[in-house]
Amino acid sequence: MAFVLNRKYTRPLIYEDCTAVISLVTEGGGVVRTKHLRVRMELVKQALKDKRIIIKYINTKLMLADGLTKALEGEDFVRFAEHLLGILMA
Repeated sequence: MAFVLNRKYTRPLIYEDCTAVISLVTEGGGVVRTKHLRVRMELVKQALKDKRIIIKYINTKLMLADGLTKALEGEDFVRFAEHLLGILMA
């Protein structure tokens, strides 16, 4: 599908803060101990190979999703709240 809502469709961009995970899905290797993790890893590898997704590294300090899964304090909380409220657009 080339167009969605009159906009050119772009591949989803997935940010990851763990270089080991990026290495596993881009280069392969490693020891996967459970079948469900192996299946997930292969699905991501296939999506990358088919150019359906993009994976990029992002520093842990800039990972906005952490605000939904971790207790943030101080500057980290302020940065998360500003992004969430749309005050900071970076």
